[in-house]
Order: sequence, then structure tokens, then C-alpha cells
Amino acid sequence: MSARPTRNQDPGEGDDASHRLLTALVCSALEPALTGVLLFDLPPEHVPAVAEVFAEVLGVAGGLPPGTGVPRTTLDAATADEDLWLRPLVRRGAGGIEFTLGPGPLAETAARPPLVVVTDLARLSVPGMRAAVQLLGADTATLEHSGIRRSWTPRARWLAFCRAEDAAHLSPHLLDRFPVRLGVPGLRPLPGPDPLGPLPAAWATALSPRTPRPPAPLTDGFAASVLEHLDDQEGLGHRRALALGRIARALARLDGAEQTPPGPGTADDAPLHVTAGNIAGAHVTAAHVGRAARLIRLRTVHRPSAPPEPAPDHEPPRPPGPGPDRPPPDARPAPERPLEAGSFVQEPETAVSLGPAPVRGDRPGPFSPYPEDTAGPGPGGATLRIPARRAGGARASRGAVVGVRRARDLWDLAPVRTAMEAAKYRAIRGGRGRLVIVPQDLRGYVRAPEPVLTLTLVLDHTCRGDWDWNPALEPFLQWAYVTRAAVHVVEVGARGAANELRAGSFSARSTRDPRIAAALARPAGRATPLAHGLDQAGSALRRAFRHHRAGLVEALLVVVTDGRGNVPLAAGRTGRLGPGPAGRTGTTDAVRAAERIGALSPARLHSVVIDPGRRPYTALPAELAEALGGSVIAAEADDEGASRAR
Repeated sequence: MSARPTRNQDPGEGDDASHRLLTALVCSALEPALTGVLLFDLPPEHVPAVAEVFAEVLGVAGGLPPGTGVPRTTLDAATADEDLWLRPLVRRGAGGIEFTLGPGPLAETAARPPLVVVTDLARLSVPGMRAAVQLLGADTATLEHSGIRRSWTPRARWLAFCRAEDAAHLSPHLLDRFPVRLGVPGLRPLPGPDPLGPLPAAWATALSPRTPRPPAPLTDGFAASVLEHLDDQEGLGHRRALALGRIARALARLDGAEQTPPGPGTADDAPLHVTAGNIAGAHVTAAHVGRAARLIRLRTVHRPSAPPEPAPDHEPPRPPGPGPDRPPPDARPAPERPLEAGSFVQEPETAVSLGPAPVRGDRPGPFSPYPEDTAGPGPGGATLRIPARRAGGARASRGAVVGVRRARDLWDLAPVRTAMEAAKYRAIRGGRGRLVIVPQDLRGYVRAPEPVLTLTLVLDHTCRGDWDWNPALEPFLQWAYVTRAAVHVVEVGARGAANELRAGSFSARSTRDPRIAAALARPAGRATPLAHGLDQAGSALRRAFRHHRAGLVEALLVVVTDGRGNVPLAAGRTGRLGPGPAGRTGTTDAVRAAERIGALSPARLHSVVIDPGRRPYTALPAELAEALGGSVIAAEADDEGASRAR
């Protein structure tokens, strides 16, 4: 990495992902306590380039020649304890060649801190996760394994990668060990030797081990500014506040290095002559805390993510209570008008035509460095239990690989790990150039169990109004969390859909997926493609029953709707309205799609329709539940205008 000078852009200015990432890596190398860097949503093809840049930055901090990186250790789903703490050594002794065990890559006390790269934190093996929790942020570590006893101060830097949606499934203790978190979904490395841009000469000066690093003075408003940028939530501890303060201190040191003018006649390859007063010139102020918050894109209730949106064209819903458009509590509701054969159930007309043209696509929401805070419903005091499993004939490999262990039989062997284990003893087994594998070398995969229960949610956003459907859905989400069921969500009539005539859907491994919480809070749109949403739910259930390798035991379908569908199934599948009025075709297609779902597997499929109780046409949800072969949970309005489920 070159050391050409460049402008130190403030992290809050612009949205240069490469510069932000380079700044975060330099702060981690400069501050001793920032030992863990976690990057979200980085494309897998860019992982080697980012790891190489971080290794070179650590090489500069270790006094290595330019372009030289520190040693790297890669951890993945197949990492075992022997790979972390032990290393076979070959040496010449009095009796010839001898084999012994020495400290592994994480237990070596090298002069320069090595780099540990985790390609996917969500699929890291249990030994790797245990090592991260034990070493990151620890003052001392002790190893007692296979006759080796050693104590050392962990100085290795960890660089981990993970998808933001997978962070909800990780342990909070593991996530808290990474003080520097950054979302880089749109990162595009530059071609050439500097994928993230050149390292400024002032930053290289600050990283150099020959540069003195005296304590940085803190101003009076520093601590108050740190606390102001964080949410006041119980149970989060102090790691986030410490991380934000340490990033701010690293930025202050970089500012102090940039404010130090180079001496006359100083070249890029000349020795650095920096005094203690040069780097300590800048105090750590509240402005540095603000820059640190902008660097990691920290957004809390005190710092909104975006300015408030302008008022919509239509009138927002009125608060509960009597008003000009709401009858008083003692007023009797108007008699229902029967649904005629040719009537068209629709929302109030609008000047904009329905279809995909005027609809904007989904824009990803602002990234938060703590995505686990916006995950789905938590345990709520319930006890986790392993769901029942039904065997389906001969055993097959199921689930994602989460580790490797000594093989107990010949099923699901790990060939690479088996060959690596046999290669350790190749010289002493006399294979004459061949690899000899004995039963003790066999290794097998450890796989995560696949869920055998599933929850399918069909959310009709156009039926909500001012009704809060979270209390009605909470028992079903609680059941899915306790039983560790997979979740499939189908959204009907959501505002901002790519095509408002079509329903959208996604699958989640558990209720802790942040997309579920976002779906429950999404506002309503204009069209109601209920038939297409039920058709998608039926397709998902058929795939689960027919192709689930572990054998699906039970499925629960929950439909939240008032039964009014104003988009026919043909229009939902094609995304375009047909000629002529739709009439009651959308409602009829929804009932037919429900009948196809009800005929799937009555013994293993349980269906529930949650009726918000909107007038008129209150008989439509019951008709839909009868077609599904399920029951109805009605929600009625109380005297204050709120809705409750019974």
C-alpha cells in the first residue's frame, strides 16, 4: 500500500464507502483496544482484497516494509480447537526427526499482532466462536492443552464478515466483542495495488511504531457526548460506549498527525522524526465523538436516520375517538350492504393508475451497526426446546455445516479435513509418496438441525387502518420462536412494493430475522392482491411438505385480512391489469386459492384467519377461513376506537 498523501475526508461528508472502511481499519490498527472489526453485507468476492488491505495496515503499524502484511489465519465452519491452539512441529533431535506440538496461531506471542480473518461469522464453528469471545478485548489469556501451558496478552486483530440479517441469530456476547462495526453493502474496490485508496502519509506516520503515543487528553463534554449518541437501554452494558469513545480517540490521533507539518526535505522513504507533542496536539472532543458516530453510521432515537418525510397527499388516519368521520361510541353502525355479484370492492379512487409504473422499488433502510437490536420478537420468558424430529428412511446429510469432529461412522465424511489429518503423519507412516488414511483420521461434518416446523404469515397491510395487529400476532410468533420454526412471510398491499399488483414474500430461519419486524411496521398501499398472496403462501407450503429433507412435522398458516381483494389472480401473476372492470374476481380468486391450501394436508396444516372487524362485508373473513378449513380470531373495536383480538 502506497503512502501518497490524500485529503482526510470527514467521515460524515459524502458516502465514500472505500474511504470510510479504510478509516475504520486504520483506527483499529491505531487504537490497542479496537481489536475486532465486523463488516456487514460485503460481497464475498471483495473479502480477500479487504483482508489484504488490513494486513498491510497492520504491517505499517508493526514497522514492516511498505506492501508487507502481517501473518493471517482464516477461520471458517470447519475450524477445530487443534487448528487454533496447537501446531505440529518437526525438529531434528538426538534420535533423528522428532515430532512435537507447539502453540497454535492464536497462542503465539509474535512481535507483531497477526490478523485473524473470519469469512462468515454466522457460520463460524463453535471453537472459533469460543476463541473470539475469550480473546477479543481480554487483557490476558492462558492456554493449557496437550502439555502446553502459556500465558500471553492477546494482540491479534480480528476481521469478520457477516450478513446483517444473520446477525440476529448470533450470540450478543460474540457480537459485543467487535467494537468496530461497519456496513459496506455497496463497496466497490478500486483496481490496482490500493483497493481502498492510498494510505495518507500522515496516517502512516501515526501508525509507525517509532511515533510516540502519549495519553490523549479528554475534554469536559466528551463523556456526555458519548452517552448522548447511544440509546439508554438496559442490559446492553458499556461496550458500545467504550467502542465509540475509543474510535473518537483514534480519530483525534489522526487529526493530530495531519496537523503536524513534515520537516524540510522529508521524503516518503526518509526516517520519521516525530515528537510526543506532535501527535498529542489534538484533544478528544465531542466533535470527534460525532465523527465516530457518523463513521459507523450510528443512528439512535437522539439522532434520527433521516429528516421527517413530507406530509402525504391523503389525510392521515385520525386518532381514536369521535370526530367528523368517526361516529360516536353510542352510535349504532349502519346496516351492511350485501355484496352483489357485479360490485367491485376497492379503496377510494385515486388519480394515479394502478400498476408497476408509478411505484418506487424498495429502498434499503439506513444501516445500523447493531442490527440485533431491531430483530424480531425475543424469548419473552419462554423456555427453548428442541423440536420433535421425524426420521425419513435412510439418514442423509441435513442442514448447514457448522463444524467438523472425529467421525463416528462413514456417513457425511469431511474429505478435506480427513486428508489434512492424515497428512500430519505422512512421514512416519511410510506411505512411499502415498497418503495413508487410518480410521483415527476420519473426520465428519457437524451440521445445524433443519427446522421441522414452519409458520407462514399472510399480512394484508390494507386492512390495518389504525388497528395494532402486534398483540394478535404475538402468540403465533411466540410459538415459532419457542419451537424454532422457520418463518415465511407474504406481504399483501404494502406501500413501496416493486409492483403493487403483486404480493411479496421472503423466508426467514427464525423470528429473530429483522425483516419480520420491518414487515410488521410497513405502511399500507392502495391495491390488495390477496389472491396472489394466498397463491404464494400455498406454493411455499407445498414446497415445504414435498421437498423438506428433514420431514416437515407441522405447519401453521396465519392470514391477517378483512377478505377484500380488489386484484384478480391473473393480474397478480402478470403484474398488469386486464381489460375491463375487475368486479368481484379478486375476492373469488382469493377463496379459490384458500380452498387449494385447505386441501394440502389437514392433519399437519393448521390455518387461522385474524379478522380486523372492518365494516362493511364482515362475512368475508369467515368465508375465507371456511375455505382454508381453519378458524377465525375476530378483532372488535372498543368504545375508545382501538381494536383487540378475542
